[in-house]
Amino acid sequence: MLVRKVFENAFQSELWGFAAVSLLVFIVYMLRNYLKSIILALKLPGPPVVPLLGNCLLIKEKDFLRNTVNTAFGLYGSLIRVWVLFFPFFLVLQPDDLQLILASKKHTNKTFFYRFMHNFLGNGLITRNGEQWHTHRRLIQPTFHLSFLERFISTFADASQSLFESLDPLDNQEINVTKYVNNCVLDILNEAVLGIPVKKKKYYTDMEKSPFRQGKLIVSQRFFKPWLLFNGIYRLTKLSSEELAQNRRLNEFTRKIIKQRRDLKGNNNNDNEMKCLLDYMIELSDNNPREFTEEDIVNEACTFMLAGQDSVGAATAFTLYLLAQNDDCQKKCWSEIEHIFGNDQRPPTMQDLREMRYLEMCIKESLRLYPSVPLLARQLGEEVRLSKYTLPAGSNVFICPYATHRLPHIYPNPENFIPERFASEHSEERHPYAYLPFSAGPRYCIGNRFALMEMKTIISRLLRSFEILKVENKSDLTAIYRVTLRASGGLWVRLRSRESKLMVYSS
Repeated sequence: MLVRKVFENAFQSELWGFAAVSLLVFIVYMLRNYLKSIILALKLPGPPVVPLLGNCLLIKEKDFLRNTVNTAFGLYGSLIRVWVLFFPFFLVLQPDDLQLILASKKHTNKTFFYRFMHNFLGNGLITRNGEQWHTHRRLIQPTFHLSFLERFISTFADASQSLFESLDPLDNQEINVTKYVNNCVLDILNEAVLGIPVKKKKYYTDMEKSPFRQGKLIVSQRFFKPWLLFNGIYRLTKLSSEELAQNRRLNEFTRKIIKQRRDLKGNNNNDNEMKCLLDYMIELSDNNPREFTEEDIVNEACTFMLAGQDSVGAATAFTLYLLAQNDDCQKKCWSEIEHIFGNDQRPPTMQDLREMRYLEMCIKESLRLYPSVPLLARQLGEEVRLSKYTLPAGSNVFICPYATHRLPHIYPNPENFIPERFASEHSEERHPYAYLPFSAGPRYCIGNRFALMEMKTIISRLLRSFEILKVENKSDLTAIYRVTLRASGGLWVRLRSRESKLMVYSS
């Protein structure tokens, strides 16, 4: 009896031991790629870490971009480890390596950071992953064909004229050009996305209370206090409540506009009404109700409205500022515009915008120096071999256009504003993944051509009326990272009326 009991205890002990070992093996198997990432991160160079917090607090530094990102390649090389709490990330800088990641359909998934933007942007093209992202991209892509975009040139022109009218009384005054440009870009988006005409905006009293004029992206603040990266903790905070309230306002407002556009569609007197992006998405939903729901319309509309504001507003303001700092480049733009328009007071056409080649070079050089989105992130769908290291499947990767655009072996004198870098003969020689202001590969920015046409229209309109002058005591630009790029203290210029300035477009 005693022997039998000893045998049973030994068997049970062995069974528990086997179960514990099996559980350990299962955990190791499930976490194998995470463990491989940790082992690789421990081998790679990177910035000094703070226990538990990793490198999260770097983003809080005022000169984070100038002192940390700019120097990363020289200090650590082309593959750098970064710790976000206990998650290893790999910062990839070289164009050859970036192409392996960005050009592949196997690495299109965004990292978990983008889930932090759902409350602000909604679950649209920027934040969505997987088959739903692919389906929505396929459905929406045709609406960004040039033949569709051309009809919005009149919208760009009307908003640019409104911008001029707000700036004309400020002749020879020092202004922070950012807020004026942002209002212009919002006018464009209101008409192009929501169907609120620029020329009739004063009749839409609701637009003054538009939630698209309010709110801000909070994800960067969560990095300042990394414990807020845990949703369970974040949901207990006032920041979370404010963000959810803003999300509700955005949803309610957008649904109201959708109803108005549906009602207008049912009205037989809307033949002269220009279609907006919302109209096309409503048609997509009507024709593909399972693949593109009413909720999807709301999410994508919010994405286009919110992402389009910060990115294009910043890019336009930075370009105007840099033209003020580089008068020789501004004179070349003015000469080009004079050649295109002469004494004609007309608004621009698609052909006019195509001929603004030097202005386009200036915009591209501005986006090289100050890309609107300076940091991207991807999750690898399979392992990737970069030089002598292999990044395991599931690895989190940072892509930093701000740093890649400053690699000295690709862009000599990288801090200098040299638009000629983007002359066709130089662009053809450069690696296609050395320039990433709109990302690249399957997830490149769907609105890149819309944005470029928009910026050309706005900047050319101002140059036809003003010389843009620098403000001597406000010429030191410090770029700061707030998910999109900002300028600490604003972007200050002075406008001086030209002798024969364009006052209003004539048809």
